[in-house]
Amino acid sequence: MLVSGSQRRRQTLDGTLGGLRKVHAIPTPRIGGIAVAIGVLAGAAVLGVTEGHAGTWLLLLACVSPAFIWGLIEDLSKRGAVLPRLVLPAVAAALGFILLDARLTELDIPVVDDILVVHACAFLFTVFAVTGVTHAVNVIDGLNGLAGVTTLLAAIGLAIVAATVGDTFILSASLVLAASVAGFLLVNYPSGRIFLGDGGAYLVGLLLAELSVMLVHRNSEVSPWFPPVLLAFPIWETIFSMYRRRTRGHSTARADALHLHQLVYRRIVRWRGFSADPRDRMARNSVASLYLWVVPAACLLLALAFWDDSLALQVIGVSYWVVYGLVYRAVVRFKVPRWLVLKVPDPVPALGEDQLTNISSKLPR
Repeated sequence: MLVSGSQRRRQTLDGTLGGLRKVHAIPTPRIGGIAVAIGVLAGAAVLGVTEGHAGTWLLLLACVSPAFIWGLIEDLSKRGAVLPRLVLPAVAAALGFILLDARLTELDIPVVDDILVVHACAFLFTVFAVTGVTHAVNVIDGLNGLAGVTTLLAAIGLAIVAATVGDTFILSASLVLAASVAGFLLVNYPSGRIFLGDGGAYLVGLLLAELSVMLVHRNSEVSPWFPPVLLAFPIWETIFSMYRRRTRGHSTARADALHLHQLVYRRIVRWRGFSADPRDRMARNSVASLYLWVVPAACLLLALAFWDDSLALQVIGVSYWVVYGLVYRAVVRFKVPRWLVLKVPDPVPALGEDQLTNISSKLPR
């Protein structure tokens, strides 16, 4: 059966407006991952040949492609299956472990390091970590520019440290990823004309995770805590969300509207409420994202300042968890300082002719 152009276009749109976690106001394409993939492929083709890393590029893309393709299928079909979401990123991590030697063998924690010496333990922990980061990027993909800016800054951080230690492949791959995400952001922010989608989130998340593991494993001077601090925002948002749902007696996979970025959108950036027109909703969405950019930016600066110091990064990581908990508690309890709350009141509605006549008849003569 032939599908018309308009039908194909509707298949690419996210038209579930007003859903539990939906904050956009008009149907929007969820195929931003295709644009990112094209950028990565183009960069890989050029740098793979000119720098002599073609084989490594092919293996890296082979590892991440199945999860990206499945995510894209979900974006087009509007149907999500839990098992493939969990299995395919894990398969990508396993392939990276085998084909790229992307493995985590130490955390600079005495007892844990003794466990990771065992090959099977290192394999399981690597698969867990890479899968977790992949899903973490998808978790924060809820506002225009939030996932894009977070992953862009993380890719830049990886590139800077790779340049410092002389790892040319990680440097070039990180810059290609950063450029591809930046191109997507030009369309996504602030207008929200296209979304990253599950396919894009899986692709970017997997590339960041694999490059992070490779950077640490290939360069012993880089602390294994550098990537977790660099990506502290999506990682801790995911862990905390699972804990929050479990303590409320819900499944950890159950969707809700209590992520930090959703609370910032609803409780801090109060922009004419949900009855506002689409342009107001878009502005509110983009401003809420702008509020949160400070978090990944701070993580980038701190991670770069102590990229080779595990103890300092561990302290920073614990401090981030504490600060996050305090901030989340304040937002939930409406304890945010007033100067942080942005209020744009609803416009005064125009009165109709009948209303004006009714009001004038009640005025004293």
